[in-house]
Amino acid sequence: MGAETANTCVTILRGTTISDFGDVQDDQQPLYRNIPATLIETAQVVQDPGTQTPRVIRSITALVPRWLGVLTSDQMQDQGTGDLFIIQDVITQPSLTGAPPDAKVILRRVTSGGS
Repeated sequence: MGAETANTCVTILRGTTISDFGDVQDDQQPLYRNIPATLIETAQVVQDPGTQTPRVIRSITALVPRWLGVLTSDQMQDQGTGDLFIIQDVITQPSLTGAPPDAKVILRRVTSGGS
């Protein structure tokens, strides 16, 4: 990933623990810190077919170095805003130049920086 495209730094969080009730819950231990990443948020307006009400669908994607080995069980925190994301999918992109390709990560925001 070219540093020229990075617009933030992220922390990758990994790990789980068992609660007092026997449930598995996120432990959120930092695995990597200060990783340059490109966060892209897009929005698309669509019509709800039942009510004809316009709806906005937001999508958040990150480009991170492939060597991170992020998993769908990890979480990602934007160090600039404090936003916390769950990782929904990790897509390995093909390399057209022979250089190692970035990992494209599909995210869903779970908390905003102010929360």
